[in-house]
Amino acid sequence: MKNNTTKGQNNNIVVYFSLLLAITLLLLDGLSGMKGVRNALSFVFEPTSFQANIAGSKVKEYFQTFVNLGNFRKEFNDLKIASYDKEAQYSNYVILKNENEALKKQIALGNREAKYVLANTLRDDNVDTLAIDQGSESGLQQGDVVTVGNIFVGIVSSVDLKGSTVRLPSDGNSHLEVVVLKVGQDGNVNTNILSSGVVSGSAEGIMIENIAMNSEVVDGDMVYINDSKVGGFYALGYVVALSSNPASTYKTAFVSPILDYDNLMQVFVRVE
Repeated sequence: MKNNTTKGQNNNIVVYFSLLLAITLLLLDGLSGMKGVRNALSFVFEPTSFQANIAGSKVKEYFQTFVNLGNFRKEFNDLKIASYDKEAQYSNYVILKNENEALKKQIALGNREAKYVLANTLRDDNVDTLAIDQGSESGLQQGDVVTVGNIFVGIVSSVDLKGSTVRLPSDGNSHLEVVVLKVGQDGNVNTNILSSGVVSGSAEGIMIENIAMNSEVVDGDMVYINDSKVGGFYALGYVVALSSNPASTYKTAFVSPILDYDNLMQVFVRVE
């Protein structure tokens, strides 16, 4: 009990002493002679005050971040929505640009007397066929020819109301009569036919057979479709890997197609 009383008296003495010291310093602060003491105390405690202010500012900024977190999240969501909108606009621009280029090619190079339906290509895992978004509702029928300008793409093999499947020349069931024309050094195609032949689809690619053994066909010459079921004269690709068997009466080769079928976005289907 005595110890508790002693501790309480000591605590009171400390409080009284601190209060007395504070009042004394406050009174002496007004005296000009105490300027040096005041400056000395300021010099001692200024670093502590400076660090305390910095720590306080950092704590304030930290808690202010939590206060503004909702605003940050809203701004981030608004930016994401704006970004998605820009991407959608750009995609529409690319589609319209490709469609415009395809139309210009068809008008410049295609058969103006025929009627064509513009179709968009759809993704398909089958590398030998092409899915398009136009069907019988647009007048498409099995056997219609699909082109881009004067370049041959394929033949419609199946049709439903809203879509169709196009058989590409690389399909194993594709067999078409062709002719081979000479390509000059200036890039122009000579109208003199070097040889006729037949192109068929295979696992290795588009193969051309029945090239005349005594023909002057070489790699790089142009292959054109010239088949009655196509009903037109359309470019297909270039002769590559020409080979001949001495025991055979004809040469064989592969055809490197002009078009990259995987990257086609629009095609034209001849419906008349």
